[in-house]
Amino acid sequence: MKVGGEIPSWSLDYTLPVMVRWCAAVETWRRDHYDYEYAVKELGLPNAVGSGYWTQACFYKLLYQWVGDEGWVWKVSHQLRGNLLPHHVFTFSGTVTGKSVKDGLGHVDLDIALSQEDGTALSPGRATVVVPLRGGKPVPYPFPRPR
Repeated sequence: MKVGGEIPSWSLDYTLPVMVRWCAAVETWRRDHYDYEYAVKELGLPNAVGSGYWTQACFYKLLYQWVGDEGWVWKVSHQLRGNLLPHHVFTFSGTVTGKSVKDGLGHVDLDIALSQEDGTALSPGRATVVVPLRGGKPVPYPFPRPR
């Protein structure tokens, strides 16, 4: 992958059942994440809102699907700049911004983003993945911090 290249993106129709399943799976019981009436009437939100931790998990999914079992998702950071509201299609994407070799392994830096169907970027971020070089050593598990 060259600098400027895009990794395969993935999209999801974000519905209230998706939100509730996530909250149940990770035991995030803040009512604004699953209770429409509470979110709207008590908090003044436009709807129940999704969890920022869901976004983080989805970025890991995006990156892991790209590097596969041979690579390592090393660093991920992002900013949530809007509410994750149901009834939108969200797309997770990434663009390679840099490549380097450290300790005989490939390090790939990316700009990552969560966007809704109108192109609004709700969560920009950055990530670094580690991959084996062609014919090189495998990425160790667990991956140690580079020197």
